[in-house]
Amino acid sequence: MISQEITIDKLIADMDQQIEILTAIAGDNAILTEQLRLLLEARELILNQELEIERLGELIDPDDFGDRLTIVDRRGETGE
Repeated sequence: MISQEITIDKLIADMDQQIEILTAIAGDNAILTEQLRLLLEARELILNQELEIERLGELIDPDDFGDRLTIVDRRGETGE
């Protein structure tokens, strides 16, 4: 989970940097303004998805994991 958080944090940081640059240079350029809008929308969607994943993760009972695993997951756990 830590590596996922670092990856998402890095992605958001990179997007923030791109947003800052685009904001500075977009001006009246329609193409750059649209790119900025799409980047802001994508950033918002990623943050919302991360929150939803965390919320769903809190709802899952760790004791139920064994019941929910696929055959492939079960074989990986037992070393088969």
